[in-house]
Amino acid sequence: MTAGAVLVATLTLPGTAHAAGPTVRDAYSDQADWSVLDVRLNYSGEVSKLVARLRPAGSSATDAPVATITDFTKRYESSSWDAVWASQPIHLDALGDYTVDVEATDGSGETTVEPNAGTLHYQKQPVFSSFAVTPSEPDIEHQTVTAAGDMAVRDPSTRETEPLPGATVNLSFDGGGYETTAVTDEAGHFAVPHQLRQAGWVSADYNGGLGFAAATAIQVWPKAAPTRMVLDQSSFHVTAGQKITVTGTLQYQSGADWKPLSGIPLEMDYKECSTCSPVGATTDANGRFSFARTPYGAKSVYEIAFTSYTPFAQHSTADVTAAVTATTKFTGFTASLDKYAQLKVTGTLDLIGRDVNDQASVDIQYSPDGRTGWSTKRTVKTTFGSQFVADKVPGYTDGYWRLRYAGSTTKDIKGSTSNSLRRNRALTRIKDANASPEPVTKGRTITVKGVLQERPVGSGTWRAYGYKKVQILFRPKGATSWYLMATVTTKSTGSFSKGFTARQDGTWVPVFLYPDSRHFVGDGAEDYVDVR
Repeated sequence: MTAGAVLVATLTLPGTAHAAGPTVRDAYSDQADWSVLDVRLNYSGEVSKLVARLRPAGSSATDAPVATITDFTKRYESSSWDAVWASQPIHLDALGDYTVDVEATDGSGETTVEPNAGTLHYQKQPVFSSFAVTPSEPDIEHQTVTAAGDMAVRDPSTRETEPLPGATVNLSFDGGGYETTAVTDEAGHFAVPHQLRQAGWVSADYNGGLGFAAATAIQVWPKAAPTRMVLDQSSFHVTAGQKITVTGTLQYQSGADWKPLSGIPLEMDYKECSTCSPVGATTDANGRFSFARTPYGAKSVYEIAFTSYTPFAQHSTADVTAAVTATTKFTGFTASLDKYAQLKVTGTLDLIGRDVNDQASVDIQYSPDGRTGWSTKRTVKTTFGSQFVADKVPGYTDGYWRLRYAGSTTKDIKGSTSNSLRRNRALTRIKDANASPEPVTKGRTITVKGVLQERPVGSGTWRAYGYKKVQILFRPKGATSWYLMATVTTKSTGSFSKGFTARQDGTWVPVFLYPDSRHFVGDGAEDYVDVR
């Protein structure tokens, strides 16, 4: 096989038959040292021999090489059949680019010759030295780090370096989260301070007219200080609708001391919440924080926590409990007094500060004057938030009515009393009611008469109630039902009189059955008449 022969090789997988030597994938200057030649091969088994011949770029493949390199070491492998071999630093008499022809032989003696395999960039190279980040382990009291180093130009043939002033260095902090640049001074030195935001790699590179160079990246791990939240009060018991104010101090540990930690965003929210509703606060210069919430429900547990990551502090939490006494109020309270002095009551007992469907007992109470002597006339069962109706509550001619819920100590619910409503009607009566004569001869006339009177609310005096209709009823002897015999209208004096033909024994009575909304029914005395 001659130096000018070209064998076309295909990628050979381990364990398969092949008809040629290793496949030459590439040849190039090593990134860290341009005087070092890297050759990448695909191969099977082992590589027993590797030769690289250098000739000036642009020269013919038949031209004699200026250098032949045989001292290679496997630097790394990406798989069992793909690896890179690196030479020792190469010494050449002249700077420039050199075309690389490669000859590779495997363990079975199969050889591949690959002309124009790549280029050795044999030029003065920009390099970094002394790149470091200090402090190497920043802490909460030393959060600013400084990335510093030196840049120089290295001659590949002599290995000598000289400072590289005016070079723009690209720096990356916080694992790539923050980027900036620096320009080297006359001695090729640069130094950049940065307040660290998070752990991660710090890197520096140069990409200028001389080419590309990168310093070895440094991983910076801040030391996180223990923290604690010291609450001024950790449990509260309030009434529904009242706010709680949670205050305290965030501290970090420094040696044996605890110091305030300022500028840290915190939030307070329901612990293990399913529907989150956080409130936020940031600690002040003294590490103080304050949250305001209006608790809801019988008992709430809140958690105070860091809202964002900080590499210098261990995240701590604090729990706050808030018990809430629910309150109640009556709405839609009505009371109506009918003509028979029976009361109808409606209302709704609302629960504030809690969502439950529990039952409650509501007392319907009466007081003659609306101030004292309240007594319960009926107790009804109801559900919070649902309207209830109570019918036919025995009433009074005048007085005040209210609703009362006693509350529950076991369920932590505060009782309440409604406003009071005055309900009354004027009394009516038929005075001097009489059916005469008695006894009476059958066929003769029986006369029923009387005087309709009213006693207005708040008055102790009866007065004539004129121009109203009075019903005259009759119940035959031995019967149980009353029969309407006539309806008469009272005179201005309230008096009335009506004659009837006597037909049988029985009882007569005048009644006032159809009053307006301001009066009760009234009646007179029953009078039995014997008809002979």
